[in-house]
Amino acid sequence: MKVPFMNSNNAATALSRGGVLLLQTDTLPGLHCRADNGIAIKRIQEIKGRTQGKPMLILAGSLNQALQYCSSLDAWQENICRQCWPGPFSLILPAASGTPAAVVAAEGSVAIRVPDFPELQDLVLQAGGALASTSSNRQGQTPHLNMNEAWHHFQNEVDGLWKSKTDIAIHSQASALVNLCGDEPQILRPGPFSLPG
Repeated sequence: MKVPFMNSNNAATALSRGGVLLLQTDTLPGLHCRADNGIAIKRIQEIKGRTQGKPMLILAGSLNQALQYCSSLDAWQENICRQCWPGPFSLILPAASGTPAAVVAAEGSVAIRVPDFPELQDLVLQAGGALASTSSNRQGQTPHLNMNEAWHHFQNEVDGLWKSKTDIAIHSQASALVNLCGDEPQILRPGPFSLPG
């Protein structure tokens, strides 16, 4: 049975109740659930065939929400966050106490992103908590570049699909992955834009 296309209100409600949704972002489509829902995160891991223990990304609805998951940032770290968000930058930062274990790496860091997509930001905030996010592909396979590909592969395994009703600028590649836990930024994966500054 194919899952339904959802409007923002229904998608936010489904996420708040533990659902797993396929969501359009400003980069690649992804599988999402509430970051504080371990059962939903386990479902995503099973759908992807993902190795347990590999942390997922946090997708936040605002800068303030993102910073709630960070601990003791230096001035330069916070400055980079403010320059990069919202935007296609996943920043690895020291995790705050209480951050859900499924999104925290073994060394105590967390990867966070705030999408440059107001509708999606509003959806995340309406869902009542930041989302755990991962690309929509099976483990080891190439990520899907658009919603049609993702929908074709996952329509029977998720609880719903959400995409914008309006045209937005979409980057058909993953966000940059930048480690800010050292003395200076370390680019682990390039993205659509260069790191500001």
